[in-house]
Amino acid sequence: MYRDEPLDDEAELREVIGDSAVDTLLDGRGAQGVAAALDALRLLQGWVEQTQIAMWFSGSQQRLGGRSPLAALAAGDDDEVEDALRAYLAAQS
Repeated sequence: MYRDEPLDDEAELREVIGDSAVDTLLDGRGAQGVAAALDALRLLQGWVEQTQIAMWFSGSQQRLGGRSPLAALAAGDDDEVEDALRAYLAAQS
């Protein structure tokens, strides 16, 4: 998607997953949590629509023990979220 003036990364993440979700990441891990979420966002953007991205971040994931990717990222479980993301993307193709 082309933009005349690119948004900063955090603002874009807030637009997609919501302010409260980003605040949860910031409260849990600060900038590291946001950076991990941005990595996931970039991967998801190539495969699914924005509404699906928001649902993926907030939805319960069996591979994450019933937690959402958002909760797992806030807890610092980046590798587990990456594995869950790979499985989700594999199912999309």
